[in-house]
Amino acid sequence: MSIKLLKSDIHRIGDTVYQNDKGNCVFVFDGNLDAFGIQYIILRSLLLLFGDDYRIVSEDEYWDEKDQVSIYLFTNLPWELFVKAGQEDTEEE
Repeated sequence: MSIKLLKSDIHRIGDTVYQNDKGNCVFVFDGNLDAFGIQYIILRSLLLLFGDDYRIVSEDEYWDEKDQVSIYLFTNLPWELFVKAGQEDTEEE
């Protein structure tokens, strides 16, 4: 069995995605650390679809007052590529 991954699938990774001050994508994962490992691997694989130059460049953890963790994965994927990939789904439908 094979799985076909599309660039547009990157929009389904993370609970939140935003553009940082460098113009790159940051993916935020909230709470569920069990699923995080799988999402991390999928995100790394999807970044490779954009080219060998794109990767996760750093990672930060933030804990709130209720001991809930949010993990921020900073990438060097330009926001413009991310936005363009998300439009692939709507263009195909």
